Amino acid sequence: MSMRRLWWLTVGLVLGVALTVARPGLAQSNSPLIEASRLSEVVIFPTRESFAEVVSLNESRLALEAAGVVLQWHADVGARVTAGQLLLELDERDARLALAQAQAARAAAQARLDLAQTHLKRAQDLSATGFTSQEALTLRQTEVALALAELASAQAHADLAARQVEKMQLSAPFDGVIVERHAQVGEKLPAGTVAFVLTDPDAIEVQSQLSSEQISSLQKATVKDAVMDETTYPLELLRVSPVAVLPSRTQTVRLGFKHAQRPVAGATGQLRWQVGEPLLQADLLVRRASELGIFVLEPQGSGWLARFVGIDHAQEGRRARAPALTEDTWVVIIGQQRLKDGQVLEQADVRLQNQ
Repeated sequence: MSMRRLWWLTVGLVLGVALTVARPGLAQSNSPLIEASRLSEVVIFPTRESFAEVVSLNESRLALEAAGVVLQWHADVGARVTAGQLLLELDERDARLALAQAQAARAAAQARLDLAQTHLKRAQDLSATGFTSQEALTLRQTEVALALAELASAQAHADLAARQVEKMQLSAPFDGVIVERHAQVGEKLPAGTVAFVLTDPDAIEVQSQLSSEQISSLQKATVKDAVMDETTYPLELLRVSPVAVLPSRTQTVRLGFKHAQRPVAGATGQLRWQVGEPLLQADLLVRRASELGIFVLEPQGSGWLARFVGIDHAQEGRRARAPALTEDTWVVIIGQQRLKDGQVLEQADVRLQNQ
């Protein structure tokens, strides 16, 4: 290659580099691609969690008050029942016979009382005319008193027999759902046997066992949720038990649901609450001069103005306290390293998330 040709090649290379430096748009765009999201979408809250379960305020183990043979049951597991609805019948023939016997004894006592009162009335009439002694009148009065006592005893026995007949049937004490059934037709069950377990699916609360330190942070938290079956349910703190449970030394807390949407009684999951101030991830922070902060976007004409917001006490590589901005403020999450404070961006250079 001649020296003249080598000289021209060198000149061309120098001119190419010079043009590239003079017109950087030929090598790369002056306007970086910027992506932003609302502050409410990027802030995070330190959270704490604990196991929680949904418990019913009314869950009863319905036991038989009398012994007997199961004649028929009227509700099975999963059935929704109303207060007073018949759930089970025992064979009541023996109870009916006992009731009839008690009613007959009451009728006999009533007849004896009527006779004693008749004798007393006659004795009183004779005593008024002097044809009977005071002792005879007192005897008739005593007979009436004994007959009254006998009638009262017979009435009590009849009432007990009638109550025994009532015990041959088991009814729902409140509206609810049958979750267990232990009675079988033809089975002889002693008194006190649990035949059904009934729970109220509408009157429910969230229960958890927490330490005193956890309870303190829960009471200060503004956001409390139950996370169950991938669904979040907002909660409010209702009660804290003043008694610690051994050996864990935890206390029972109860929380109520804020909205109508609720999980089923018996569901389990996590009680979650936010503690402290909202934070920003470390990768959102950039350094400008001697200060760490974030870039936010403000509308300006048909484009955007990038503004640097410094954060006090921010540290490299660590989460930082979110600055006092509105939740709708657009925070730059991609491309903030290339921005300058006060830089104007075209509308096409910015992509907004969840706009």
